[in-house]
Amino acid sequence: MKNLISKTLVLLFVSFFIFSCKSDKKQETDTIEETKVEETIITKELPNTFSLKELSLHPEGIIYSDATKKTYVGSYFKGKIITVDLDGNMTDFVTDESLVAVVGMTIDKTKNRLLVCNSNSGLSLKSKKETIGRLAEVIAYDLTTGEKLKTFDLASLYQGGHFLNDITTDDKGNAFVTDSFSPVIYKIDANDNTSVLVNNKQFEVPQGAFGLNGIVYHTDGYLITGMFGKLYKIALDNPENVQEITLDKSINSLDGLLLLDTNTIALASNYFMGPKFDEAIYKIETTDNWTTAKVTSTFKNLAGVFPTTLTKIENDVYVSYGYFGDLVNPESAPNDSFKLQKIIF
Repeated sequence: MKNLISKTLVLLFVSFFIFSCKSDKKQETDTIEETKVEETIITKELPNTFSLKELSLHPEGIIYSDATKKTYVGSYFKGKIITVDLDGNMTDFVTDESLVAVVGMTIDKTKNRLLVCNSNSGLSLKSKKETIGRLAEVIAYDLTTGEKLKTFDLASLYQGGHFLNDITTDDKGNAFVTDSFSPVIYKIDANDNTSVLVNNKQFEVPQGAFGLNGIVYHTDGYLITGMFGKLYKIALDNPENVQEITLDKSINSLDGLLLLDTNTIALASNYFMGPKFDEAIYKIETTDNWTTAKVTSTFKNLAGVFPTTLTKIENDVYVSYGYFGDLVNPESAPNDSFKLQKIIF
């Protein structure tokens, strides 16, 4: 009997040992398989260019959404908005007849909406003489569906010429808008109330000239904007205290701005008229909270003409090209070779 019990115990022990080994091997195999799966999850490498092949698109404003994984591209000439996914597929998103020239755009994450500057310089397909230099609208669209939600008419807030150029938002849902024809920055607060935030003589320009352009919000509570190759810092708790940021070298012109991190900005510089200069994308960095800044890199290997707006698609910086010189040159043939280009500093 004892021998029988002993043999039974031995068999049970061996069986348990074998089962444990198998279980351990299965767990090890599962771990290896999981590791393999994790290793194969690699961030998709984005192309050097996204083709925007559409006749006379002339893009200006662009903005990428992490939520929808799409880039929103505004047409300056056609007055519409398209989306481009990460595979490069283009889709009409907004074809609102009230859109004349789509300029700056931003995303209000607090309300899931796309905010769009609608202006008229007289170079757009839907331009009407009576609104040239006067149209000053920000239109809000649902970021997912493209449904038109609201129109903010800012023209009545300041008596003067108008060309809403760029727009940015803070983390509370407040939006800030530059006007290239007037020395003001407008505010649309989180409750959709509109006002003039800044009215400063430093931003005055002769009639017909473009003044304020790109604008970004800094998480330390101020705006950075610019004109004529100069950058300015505006504290939101004291907006009339406009401080010029001292740069270590001259920048020929200033269009779109993109805050890469708290101490770094990318800036698009383009040529339209006057003494000729090379267009470029500049990387500008500060070490003293944007009291001063230095140009630390210059990207001149441009794949297009008239770089306008910058956006970050996943982890890469891209720029759009407007080819706006074609719009004022009667001898220019219609263009369909627009693109977004990756910028590598």
